[in-house]
Formats: sequence, structure tokens, C-alpha cells
Amino acid sequence: MKNNHLRYRFIAVLILLFLFYVIANFASHLVTPTRYTIDKTTPIYLSQSYLIDDTKNLHTQQILDNLNSFTAKPFEHIDWNFTPRNYWLLVDLDNRSQQNEKIVAHFDNPMVDHLTVYHLDSHNNIITTTRLGDLESELSLFQYSVPHIRLTITAQSKQKLLLKVDTTGISKTPVNLYGEAEFQDLTRSQTAIWGIFVGVLIMAALYNLVLFFGIKDRVYLIYIGYIISAIILMGGVLGFGFYLWPLSWQLFFQKYIVVSNYAIALFTLAFCTMFLRYHKEQCWRYKLSIYLMLLMFCLGISCFFIAENIAAPIFFAVLVLLYIVCIIMIYRKLRSGFRWAKFYVVSWIPLIIGAAIQPLELTGVLPYSFAIRHAFLVAILCEVVLMAMALADRVRYQREKALYHATHTEQTKLLNSAMLKQAYMSLQLKQRRASLCLIRITDFHSLSHILNQTQSSQLVVAIAKSLELQLSKEREFINLESNLDTCPRIADLSNGVLAFISIKTQSAQSLHDKLTKIRKSLPKHHPVQGFDLQLSYAMGYCILDGESGFDTWLQNGYFSLTEAPQTSYPNNQSKLIPVTMNISLAAAFQNALKTNQLTIYHQPQIDLRTGQTIGSEALLRWPNAPYEQINIEALILLAERTGLINKLTLWVLEQACQDIAKFNHAGFFKHKVSVNLSAKNLMIHNLIEKIENTLLKHNVPAKQLKFELTESALIANQQQMIHLVEQLTRLGIEVILDDFGTGYSSLNCFVSYNFSTLKIDKSFIIGLPTHSANRVIVKAAIEMAHSLGLKVTAEGVEDVTTQQLLKAMEADYGQGYYYSKAIAVDDYLLWLAENKQAN
Repeated sequence: MKNNHLRYRFIAVLILLFLFYVIANFASHLVTPTRYTIDKTTPIYLSQSYLIDDTKNLHTQQILDNLNSFTAKPFEHIDWNFTPRNYWLLVDLDNRSQQNEKIVAHFDNPMVDHLTVYHLDSHNNIITTTRLGDLESELSLFQYSVPHIRLTITAQSKQKLLLKVDTTGISKTPVNLYGEAEFQDLTRSQTAIWGIFVGVLIMAALYNLVLFFGIKDRVYLIYIGYIISAIILMGGVLGFGFYLWPLSWQLFFQKYIVVSNYAIALFTLAFCTMFLRYHKEQCWRYKLSIYLMLLMFCLGISCFFIAENIAAPIFFAVLVLLYIVCIIMIYRKLRSGFRWAKFYVVSWIPLIIGAAIQPLELTGVLPYSFAIRHAFLVAILCEVVLMAMALADRVRYQREKALYHATHTEQTKLLNSAMLKQAYMSLQLKQRRASLCLIRITDFHSLSHILNQTQSSQLVVAIAKSLELQLSKEREFINLESNLDTCPRIADLSNGVLAFISIKTQSAQSLHDKLTKIRKSLPKHHPVQGFDLQLSYAMGYCILDGESGFDTWLQNGYFSLTEAPQTSYPNNQSKLIPVTMNISLAAAFQNALKTNQLTIYHQPQIDLRTGQTIGSEALLRWPNAPYEQINIEALILLAERTGLINKLTLWVLEQACQDIAKFNHAGFFKHKVSVNLSAKNLMIHNLIEKIENTLLKHNVPAKQLKFELTESALIANQQQMIHLVEQLTRLGIEVILDDFGTGYSSLNCFVSYNFSTLKIDKSFIIGLPTHSANRVIVKAAIEMAHSLGLKVTAEGVEDVTTQQLLKAMEADYGQGYYYSKAIAVDDYLLWLAENKQAN
């Protein structure tokens, strides 16, 4: 397979060399036109001189009367720049042949505004006057795109061409005189390059548009934007845009050509940012690119209101910043090993060279020639092709990466359940008998909390290698992937479970004995940094019955592991996992939090005076079997001890705000929800900001959210807790003192903290009718709270007598099973609707 791969690469290199030869040979025929002007092909002698009118006030007759004052130097010596002024160019023509010569004068600047050409005789009299330029009307598209005039120089005569260049922006106007045949070669070469450029770019744009619809990646739209900007820019600079757009469009593009420059620069930076995936990192380089894009966008818009001679120098300065930022981003990615970005890096070479040649030629630093004139166009063409190759390489890499991640586990790099499922589907299609075999590392959850992630993965890989070695001795265990040299038979199902498939027709006892033998051969110890882990394994299997699906097959295999080692369960027989408060439960609880297996239930809080529901308390629940019977207080304690409490609190806050939004949508706009806070939550970074963002995210008013703090939470970090309560109060959120009477805080807490409500613990409320001491304590607490301006909520109301007693004691709110147990949000909404009708 490797030899075939090398052979195909060699063929691809040969094809590439052949294409380069064709391109080079074709280009050699295109770069020659400017070598064959009339002074090189006919006995016509030329001399050049010029005059620069900085005032722009000299008239034609004044110029004609002072032709001797012109500077007798070739036009290459002219100081072409963006300063507003007129250029007068004089070409003396001396035809020393014995016959008339037909020539074509080509003025290679299709962006010139006004170009007036005077054909003079030997006495400086005007023979003809021709007006060209993109601001002149009634010209043909050919005259717009290729400014030129045709004239005849009689035999043995001297004539002159006087040119007036009056333009804003790019003023350099190369003047070349050709014979008819040579001018046709020039136009042929130009048309060929223009056609190739436009054709390749349009095909690239269409192809990437198809890719966008298929892949939905924004980078393809940015790439298309770059292509369109390049076509507009080069169509204006070189003139072929007159054949692409309506005349009014092209004149608009040429008038604001600097805007096109900013557009191509902006798309270049946006493509660099998106292609290299900086938008995924949100680092300072990404922010720098965003700021530069905003700057270029603003400067581009300003070009509609300022003159081109002012806007162009600003753009060239910004271009330097663009190169610096892009080089910084590319360099960082190259150092991090972005091997698929090689084509993109190479694509910058022609762009940098071409972008440097264009302004150098326009300002006269580089001599004019056909090749130099079209260098930037060829550079963009090469860049677009290389960028297309870079995008293709990126797609290939992402596809390979996605396929690898879809079929391998991220940590151990072993095959995952996807390959196991593929093997199952193949066996089912062939109607072959097969057995799913599982090996599990006993107490892997506990071990994974002893080991770090890397060590846990190394443990699984070591056992998988040993298991693979054992399976390779038996032909009955099939390969799950056959296109690799290793031909692996094992799939990693995570959590220390390895799976493989036997296709041998055998009895359950025979398979059991074989798996027992394999299990006994697996490592009993695993060294980790000087420690010798003691390992044991559970095994199980499930026979494919041809009717159940893959998920059922796999589930039954797990059931065989759950009951006990070395035992297989028949299909469709479930077993409950024993639940104890250990580290495995903490891991399961953490996973439930990450995968949204938890939920919150609502228990209503009732206004004892009106009977109306004023709100509810959000209570955590874990409804998945076998965890639904676990004591929630114990889970909260477990979360605090394992560091999960902060994530849990933020998750409950998110769910509570979602539910408040549901209540508002149902018309319960005054309904409030209470959420419990722990002292551990003080460690949440920017807690107040997170609370504000969550409220804004769900469009929930702060007054509909309440927080409950237990007395024990007030003892630790008292100053921080006081500050937190003050911040919540300023935000408009009520803070409630929860479980009053069970803690050890003094009455000073009522002075230090800005509570709105005192919540009496249910231990004082349950049995209130029969315990006189409790009645005294509750009544005293209510009177004290009211004297301090606090509301009182009694928790644990379970009968009408208790409700009447609390109402007589003037408690404000009640909560308990007498009204409703805690129920899911959808059921609670129904309860609210019914309770509203009842009231």
C-alpha cells in the first residue's frame, strides 16, 4: 500500500512539472509585445520630452508655443505620483522610409480620466485631436479598455504626438507605438491573460460556492469575496472590467478603485483569520485582526468621500500593517504544527511579490513592460490557485480528522463503538452468528480518580495491547478495521470497557471458558510512577439474535458486566446498579451534570393571606434510574466535597431562568423562583456578572429571581458574603435567610445582611399543632422578623391546621406538601393554571 502511495505521488509530480512547462511555454509568447514597438521594427525614429504643469492652468496654445521648454528626457524619468497636476507628453516622429507607415499609439492606462491626444505636423499645427479617458463619453468598449489611436506617418516626414494627461489618482500613462501587426499581438496577449484570469477566478468562485452549500463553512464565502474583489480591482487597473460589467458599473469601480483595494485587503485578512481558525481561539491575535478589519472597513468607506490621490497613500500604509498582522498569525500557526497550511503559506509569496511590483511600477521605480504591467494579475492568479489547493488540503485534513475521531476514542486512540456497530451491521447483513464479548477493568471509576487522564489512558492502552495479543491467537475474533496494517480487533467503549466480537458457532459454556482463559492472561498489575496497581477484570458476553438492534445488543452486553464477573445475562433482562455514596457516584453525578441528565423541580410558595402562589423554590432532582431515590441533600454535600458545587449552582441558575421565561410566556409575570446558594459559591469567578448575563440571556427581570442562603453559609467568609448580598440586592434580587433556627449565627446577621425574607426551617413547622414549644419559637421568630422589616416563609406545611396556625401567627408565606410536592416544570405549569382558576 505504501509503495502504491509513493508511485501515485511520483505520477502527480510528473503531471505538475508538465503543467508548469506548458504554462512557461505559453507565457513566453505572451510577454513579448512591448519589445516590438515601431522604433525597433520600422525606420521611424522617436524622441521624447515632457512638461509637468503643477498649476493645471496651461492651455493647449500656450503649450504649442513653448514646446522648446519641454524636458528632453524619456518618459521613464517623469515623476509620476498622486499629486493633482497635468502631464504634457511630446513624442517626435521621424519617418525616414520611402513609404507611409500606419502606426497605433497605445496609452496603457485605462483608468486615466481625461487623455487628449494632438497629432501635429512638422510646423506644430494640429492635424487631429482625439479625446480618450474613462470620463469621456461615446467611446467604444475597446477604446475604454485599451486607450489608443491610429494614425499614418507619411514617407520622409516629421510629425509629433502631444498628449495631455489630466487625471486623479493613477497618473502614469505608458506610451507605446506599434505597427498594426504588433498591436494585434499586444491585444491578443492581453485578451489571453484577461480571459485566463477571469475564467480561472470565476470557476474557482463557483466551485467554492458549491463547497459552501455542501460544507457550510464561512471561509468559502470569504474566499469568494476575495476573488470578486480581485476581479473588480484588476478589471479597473487593466481595463478588462469594461467587458464584465455595465459601463456605468465599471466607471463607478474605477472612480473608487481604492475601495476595491481595501476590499481585497479586508478579505485577505478575514480569510487568513478564518482559514487558520483564530475565530475558534478568541486570542489577542484574533482581536488584533478584527480591529484591523474594522479600521480597513472605515477607511474603505471614507474613500467615497475623499480624493483618490489622498486615499491611495493611506492604503499603502495600511497594507504594511496587513502584512505584519498576517505574518504574525501565520508564524504562530506554523510553530504549532499546522501542516495542512503549507499551500496557504506558499500562496503569500506571489502575492507579496506582485503587490510590491504594482506600486513600484506605477510610481516609476520599476521600468514599464508588458510582463511587469501584468505581474500583479499573474500573482493573484497564482495565489488564488494556491489558496484553492490550501482549502482542498484543509478539507481533506478535516475529513481525515473527523473520520478518525468518529472511529477512535480521543484519549486512547483505540477504535470506538462506531467501528463495533459497523461490524455488527456487516454481520447482520450476512446473517452470521456472532457474540459480543466485553472485558471491564474492575473499579475503573475509582482508579480514574487516582490516576490523571494520561495515566488512565495509558492503563487502558496497555491492557488493550495485552488483550489484542491474546485475541490474535484465535481466528474466531474478527478484525474491526481491515485497511490498516495492525488490523485491530478491540473497541474501547470508554470507562474501562473493551469490546470484541466472536463469530465462532459454539455453546455459551465454551465461549465462557475461552473468555475466562483470556481474562486470566491479562495483566494483574500496572506500574504507575512507582505504584503497583492491583487489577482485576469482569467479563460478559451477549449472543446476536438477529432481531434486536445494535443498541440492545450492546446494552445486554453491559448488563452481563453489571451483575457480576464471569456471568452472562439473557437478552432483554435489566439489572440495577447498586448505589453507594462513593467516588464512582461522584463521577456519575459529574457526568449527569455535563450531559444535562439532572433537572429541577418546583415546589410552590403560597401567600397565606390571599392564598395566591407567589413563587416557587427550585429543587435539584436526578430522575435517571437508579439515582432517583438518592437523598438530594447528600448529593449536594457530595458536590461540595468534590468541587462540583459551583458548576452545579450555575447550572441550576441557568435552568431556573429558563423556567422563569416559561412562566412569563404562560402569563405568570409575577412568579418568582428561589435558588439556593452555598458558601462555596463565593469561589465562582465573576459570580454577579454571570448572574446578570444569565438573566439577560433569558430576558428575565432580576426581581423574579431570589437566592436562599443558609445560616451556615454566613459563618465562613463573612465579609465576602456580606458584599455578595449587597451586590445581589443592588441588582434587584431578593436574598432569603434559609433554614432559620438550625445554624449557629447570632442575631447580628440581621443587621449585617440585607435580607428580604426569613425562612423558618421545616423542623419547627412539622408537628407545630402538637408541640407548644415550637409554636412559641415560631411565633417569636415571626414577630422578630416583622419588627426588622422582613417577610417570613414557613417551610414544611403539611396540613390545614398548620396553615391556620401560621396564618394566625401572621406568617407571610407557606411552603410544603399541603400545597404540592416538588414537581417538574411542565406539571408545575399545569398546577399553576389550575391553582389560578381555583383562586
